[in-house]
Amino acid sequence: MVTRCSFSTDPELVEAIDLYAKERSMERNEAILTLIETGLASSNNGGSAAPRQRRSFEEIHTIRREIDGIKSVLTELHGQIRLLHHTIETDWKSEAQGVPFQTPHRGLWEFWKK
Repeated sequence: MVTRCSFSTDPELVEAIDLYAKERSMERNEAILTLIETGLASSNNGGSAAPRQRRSFEEIHTIRREIDGIKSVLTELHGQIRLLHHTIETDWKSEAQGVPFQTPHRGLWEFWKK
């Protein structure tokens, strides 16, 4: 049964595969299949694979995920700051009203009327 696979690779690995294919005069897809089969045969014969090095595209994916987390935290912080600002401004406005007899629009009569 034939299975179609799709995967992402970093540019360095693509260059290494292309170099391998060019040295052996084969297409890239054939070179990938050969490398996979060789790796499986080596693994079945008791060989161990070298520890997988971290690829640059995986690092970018991790960084993007962390940036998205930071964005969500900053959005929440922005909302909290707006609420705090509104609360402080409301309290300040209620306390910052002038003495009634000193305001220019009210007369003494309006002060005593209250």
